[in-house]
Amino acid sequence: MNKKWVTRISLSIVAVLGISCTLGEFADAKAKQYAQQHETAESFTKNDPELYQDALDLGLTDSDIFTLDSLLDRTDKATVHNAFVVVMSIITGIAAVIGTGYGAGRYIAKQLYKRKQLSKAYYKKHRWKFRAALVPVIGIPGTFGFDDYYMDI
Repeated sequence: MNKKWVTRISLSIVAVLGISCTLGEFADAKAKQYAQQHETAESFTKNDPELYQDALDLGLTDSDIFTLDSLLDRTDKATVHNAFVVVMSIITGIAAVIGTGYGAGRYIAKQLYKRKQLSKAYYKKHRWKFRAALVPVIGIPGTFGFDDYYMDI
C-alpha cells in the first residue's frame, strides 16, 4: 500500500463521516422544526416548579426564562459539532501518523540502497526476516514503506 492509497482511503473516510454527520444533523434539525411547529413546548424551567420559582425570585420574567432556556439548548447543540471536530481530528491525526511512518520507512530504505548497505536482491531473498525485525523498530506503516521501496511498488 503506497502513500497515495493511504491518503485516498483516509480522505474517503473523512468525507463519508462528514457527509453522514451533516445529513444526520440536518434530519434532526428538520424533525425539531416540525415538532416545534406542531407542538407548544414549555420551557425547561417552567416545567420544574422549584427552578421556576427561583428564577422568579431573581426577578426574571417569562421571556427572560425562555431566552435563557433557548441559549442553553443552543449550547447543547454545539457539543455535537465539537464531538464531530474531535472525531475528525483523531482520524486526521491517525492518517498523518500512518503517512509519516510510511514515508519514514521508505526514506530509510532509499538511504540504505543509495549508500549500498542493502541490495534489492538480498532484501528480496530475506524479506521475511527484515519484515519481522522492522515491525517492532519502525512500526507497521514504516515496514510497509520500507518493503514497498525494495519490492519496487
